[in-house]
Amino acid sequence: MKTNQVKTKITDQRKLKGEATREKLVIEAIRLFGQNGYKATNTRALAEAAQCNLGLITFHFGGKQGLYEAAIKRVKMRLIEMLSPSVQNLKNLAETNMAGKDLFEALTHEINALAIKFSGMEQVAGHALLLLQDMNEKNIHSISGYRDVFLPLITNIEILINKATNNINPSRARLSAFMIVNTALGFLRDYPVFYPDTNIDTIKPPSIDTLVELLSHHLVGEFETYFKYGMNTKASEKK
Repeated sequence: MKTNQVKTKITDQRKLKGEATREKLVIEAIRLFGQNGYKATNTRALAEAAQCNLGLITFHFGGKQGLYEAAIKRVKMRLIEMLSPSVQNLKNLAETNMAGKDLFEALTHEINALAIKFSGMEQVAGHALLLLQDMNEKNIHSISGYRDVFLPLITNIEILINKATNNINPSRARLSAFMIVNTALGFLRDYPVFYPDTNIDTIKPPSIDTLVELLSHHLVGEFETYFKYGMNTKASEKK
């Protein structure tokens, strides 16, 4: 083998090894920053988790903050990609001629489908946890990724609730949309705490089915109350 070919092969191997190390560091950063937060996670723990030299964090990311930002960027990218079809479905619903109970039932179907989709993705819980930590710490490194990822989903659910209930109570619709999304995420995040023998990526179907049912019941209660109130208001106006 010629000298140039040998050098090229060595360079390629180093590049592949470097990319693998970088990937390990990002994966472990998502996990450790999500579990412990930014301040409580040190570079030594990150390097040990990724099984690499401590200096490679500086080499690949410039330091702890750079690795943290890379982890946030990865989480945002993957969650936005995952949620985009659901957000588009909700937008499409808002543009239909559906109204009242029919629109509400279609919204419930989309929320149920999204909850089931959440349960089938083992990374969602860890990714959401990192964004929650980022939001709650409110330090100089915070990037507010949680809002960037989930606000489009919450906003479109809010729009549909308002449309289905004739804009009876916009502030209540916003709170309901927020609670629905956070209930689904909280379930995935906290389930292993109460059922430690069950891994988050092997949640039993009855568990997610129960969550879906509870979410639906919450929406049904909200819808029936406000739709009835809206009808009564219109009747009073006619008098």
